Amino acid sequence: MTNLLEIKGLRTEFLSGRQVIPAVDGVDITIKKGEVLGIVGESGCGKSVTSLTLMRLLPRKGARIAEGKILYKGNDLLQLSKNEMRQVRGNEIAMIFQEPMTSLNPVYTIGKQLCEIVMLHRNYTKKRATEHAIEMLRKVSIPRPEKIIDEYPHQLSGGMRQRVMIAMAMSCEPDLLIADEPTTALDVTIQAQILNLMKELCNQQGTSIMLITHDLGVVAEMCQRVVVMYAGQVVEQADVYTLFENPLHPYTQGLLKSVPKVDVDQDRLDSIPGTVPLPGTIKQGCRFASRCSFREARCLTDAPPLFELHEGQQCRCWLYEGSVVKEAT
Repeated sequence: MTNLLEIKGLRTEFLSGRQVIPAVDGVDITIKKGEVLGIVGESGCGKSVTSLTLMRLLPRKGARIAEGKILYKGNDLLQLSKNEMRQVRGNEIAMIFQEPMTSLNPVYTIGKQLCEIVMLHRNYTKKRATEHAIEMLRKVSIPRPEKIIDEYPHQLSGGMRQRVMIAMAMSCEPDLLIADEPTTALDVTIQAQILNLMKELCNQQGTSIMLITHDLGVVAEMCQRVVVMYAGQVVEQADVYTLFENPLHPYTQGLLKSVPKVDVDQDRLDSIPGTVPLPGTIKQGCRFASRCSFREARCLTDAPPLFELHEGQQCRCWLYEGSVVKEAT
């Protein structure tokens, strides 16, 4: 499969007074056509900032892209004008946000918000756009779509609003769908329905997915490859089977150990000691060193590169220096 998206050396910073805070620091990620890529990590590790940078939806003030490239079909999105990016956003690259109630405009009906997308990107007439909106709502299994288009977001349940967001994101048949914690606020039954719906729609349309989540169970169910982020950096990436069978980075091992197992009787779940460091507070060494049970003296002074290991697995840890195929570029 060819690469649909390549993020190279991305560094996104936030400005607080005179302080520069690196939220995303040298991230490299690729997504192939038709692939579902999972991005996992604790809150504050840079997952959502990476996606917002990709979509160029960072705040106008207090945030900047310091360096890097985001190549989509060979074109650098960071070099596009605002009008050119507006044509890509929602049309070729779509995003499902974490909280649909704050993502949908509360003063416009569901139908108006669905119609606006295809009228802008596909030049549909109002009548054709309304027919398309009803068709998309029916695709995401929303009952009475002819009535729902005249209702407002607050009149729908959380699961229904999330289905509307998926319908909106898939309206123009995008090549890439970014889903940022799409099931966080939903109960387990609705979560499964939403994930199956996303998978089904993407299989039908050949869309690639960047799935941002805390839930490793969702990753195992949905993804072909996984990127693990910590403190603004990629610390490990591999195909989903390799990562679950043979996690290499101590942070990834800690995440997997903290997942409860139905076949094991445990009085207490494993946990990773400490907390994620504030962005920009660690100036040297490995960013996970303070929480790592394998740390050595060099871990506190020398930052490890991302090593390329066998079978395409990459890991940012000095433990594997002697077994590398090469240093990842």
